Amino acid sequence: MSQEFRDEVEERAVKRKRDANKRRASLACETCRKQKEKCEGGPPCWRCERLGRPCHFQPQPPSKKAMSTLQTKACMPQELNDNGESLAQIAAKCTTKNGVEGSWDVNESFDVQFVSSDVAFYSGEFSHWNFAERLRRSMSDQRKSTEPTIKEYWRPTHLQSSIRVIAEALSELPPRPIAEFLVNVFFKYGEVNNFWMQRDWIEEKISICYDPDSEYMTNDISWVCSLFAVLAIGTQMAHMEEDKSAPSLNAVDETPTCSEDSVGLVLYRVACKLIPDVILAASQESAQAFLLLAAYGLPVSTGGLSYTYFGLALKMAIQNGMHRKCSDVECDSRTNEFRNRLFWSIYTLERRTSIMHGRPVSIARSDISADLPKAHPAFKSPNFSNMMAFISVAFWTSEVAETLTLLKKCPKRLMSDYSDRLMRLRSSIKQSWDSLSTNTECKDLNPRGQLFRQNCHLKMCYMLIFIYMGRPFIFESKERERHPEIGSSTTKSRWSGLVEDCVESALEILDALQLLSENIGLCRASYTEFSSCRAALLVILAESLNVGNSPKLQEGLDRGMVLIRKMIGGTASESEISYIEAIEVAIRNLSSKEHEINTMGVNTEQTASSAYARFKDWTQSMKKDRGPGSHVELSSFSPKFNISPGSDESVFYNEMHDITDFFNPDWSVGDVVLDPDVFGGTS
Repeated sequence: MSQEFRDEVEERAVKRKRDANKRRASLACETCRKQKEKCEGGPPCWRCERLGRPCHFQPQPPSKKAMSTLQTKACMPQELNDNGESLAQIAAKCTTKNGVEGSWDVNESFDVQFVSSDVAFYSGEFSHWNFAERLRRSMSDQRKSTEPTIKEYWRPTHLQSSIRVIAEALSELPPRPIAEFLVNVFFKYGEVNNFWMQRDWIEEKISICYDPDSEYMTNDISWVCSLFAVLAIGTQMAHMEEDKSAPSLNAVDETPTCSEDSVGLVLYRVACKLIPDVILAASQESAQAFLLLAAYGLPVSTGGLSYTYFGLALKMAIQNGMHRKCSDVECDSRTNEFRNRLFWSIYTLERRTSIMHGRPVSIARSDISADLPKAHPAFKSPNFSNMMAFISVAFWTSEVAETLTLLKKCPKRLMSDYSDRLMRLRSSIKQSWDSLSTNTECKDLNPRGQLFRQNCHLKMCYMLIFIYMGRPFIFESKERERHPEIGSSTTKSRWSGLVEDCVESALEILDALQLLSENIGLCRASYTEFSSCRAALLVILAESLNVGNSPKLQEGLDRGMVLIRKMIGGTASESEISYIEAIEVAIRNLSSKEHEINTMGVNTEQTASSAYARFKDWTQSMKKDRGPGSHVELSSFSPKFNISPGSDESVFYNEMHDITDFFNPDWSVGDVVLDPDVFGGTS
C-alpha cells in the first residue's frame, strides 16, 4: 500500500469523525430561511416578531437513524413492541450509548436573587458563583445536614461614603416651588417616548427631601442622585415654558450669559459627587440614575459623556439581572414591569447612540431574555403605544446597521444576497410603520393633539432610519452616473431608490421640525430635534453636490438653516453649524451659484410667565448673591460658553472641534464598497 493511499485513508477517517461530532444546527423558520436571514429561534422567532411578519416552522423530517429504528421496532414481535417504551426513549438510549449524538447535561441556568425590592444579585451561566452554589447543594445533599450560615457579600458596602454626603447634597436643593417647576418641565419635555421614572415616585422623593424630619440611609444615595439629575435636565428645557406672546411686566436685566444653564451645571455637579456611591450601591435605582445623567449629557456630549453614562446604566442593569426574564415568584408584577421598562429604555437608547456614533454595543441581543414592556395600570408615562413604537424603531435601526455591516464585509459572491436583504428590510420597515396607530398615538401630527410633540419625535427617529440606510449610496450613485457602462439597470434602480428615500426623509424631518417650531417651539436641549436637523441638512448638502442646487433642495436648505440656528445650545452645536455653513458655501461656489447666507439670529427677547418667571427670578438672585464682580460659571451647554467677559460676541469661539468629530460620530458605519457587477444581482 502506497504512502499516498494511506494518507488519504487517514484523512477520510478524520473527516468522518469530525463530521460526526458536529452539533446539529437549530431549526430555522421558513420565513428567515427564504430571506436568507439568521433565525433566532422560536416559535415565533424574535426577528419575525420584531418585524411584524408571519413566522412558520416546517416540521423536520426524521433522520435516517430514527427511521431505521422505527422500521426495526415495527418488525418486532407484538409483545416486545407493547412494552411501554417510546421510540424517543429508545433513540435517546441508542445515541447516548454510541456517544455520537449524546451530550452532557451542561444546561446551567442563570440565577437572580433579590436582596430587596431594589437590589438583586445576578449570576450568569457557568459563573464561579453558580458552580459554588452547585457544590454547596451537592455537599448538603450528601451530608444531609443543616447548611452552615454563609456570609454573602452582595455589595461592597464598607466602601460607601458617610451618610453626610446626602445632607451635603440636599443643601444645594432649590426652593420647593422651583424644584416642582423643574420636575414638571422634565415630564413635559424630557420624558417623551422613553420610560425613565414614574411621576408619583419622584414627587414622593421631593416630599421626603423637603421634610425636615426625614431620615436617610446610604441606600438613598442613588435616588438622591436621580433627583438632582432630573432637576438639571429641567433647567435645560425650562426655556420651553417661556410665554413669548405676553410682554414681561417685571422684566429682569438679562445678562449675555444663560443663567439657567449655569444653575443646571451646579445641580449636575452635585449629582456627580454621588457617582462613586451610586456605583457601589449597584441597584435598580443606580441604573436609573445613570440613565438620567446620560439624558443630561445628550445635548452636551452624545458620543462621549452620554455614551459612557449609558454604558454604566447598562452595567448596573445587568448586575441586577434586568436583562433576563424573571418569574412571578421572584418579584411582583409591578416590580417586574418597572425592571422591564427601565431596561428596554436603557438598551434602546444605548444601542441607538452606539450605532449613530460608531461605537461598539455593550450587550448582544442574544444575551437578553427580558420580556418587552406590557400595558400596566400603574404606569401612566410615557404613552405605552409610543414607547413600544420607539423600541421598534430602535430594533429596525439595529437591523439596518447589521445589514450594512454585513454588506460591507461580505465576499463578492454574497453581495447580491445581502443587497436583497437590505431591500426586503426596507419594505418590511415601511409596512410595519404603516400599521401603527394614526389616532392620537404614534403618527398623529395634529398640533392640537395630546401627543403632538411625542409623535413628531417618533417620526423623526423613523425617518433617520432611511437617512442611515441611504447615505452610504449617495456618492456611489453619482459615480455610477458618470460611468453609465458600469453596473446593471437593477443596480441603478436600487441605488436611486435608497437615495430618494434618504433625501425625502431629510425633507420630511424638516417638515416635522417646522411644525414643532410654529406650534410649540424647538427645544435647544433636545438631542432628537438637533441631531435630526443636522443629519437632514448634511443629506441635502450631499445631494446638492450631486445634482446641483435645485429649487426644492435650496428651499429645504434655507429652511433647515433657520431651524438649526434656533437650537444653538453650546460650543459643539455652534461649531457644527459653522461647518454646515462652510460646506454650503463651498457647494455654492462649486456650482457657480453664489448667494449670501441669510443668517437669522436667535430671538433673545425675554418674557416671563408664572412658574418660569419665578424660576428666572431665582437664578438672578443666585447671581446677585455671588457679588457684582463675580463671574457666573457657565456649562458647556450654554450658548455663551468660552466667551470671556467684555469680548465681542460675534467672534468665533476659541476652540473649534475637528471636522472629523463632526462627520464621524453620527454616521460612521463606513463607506460601503460595492462591486458593480454583483450588487444589483441578476436582472
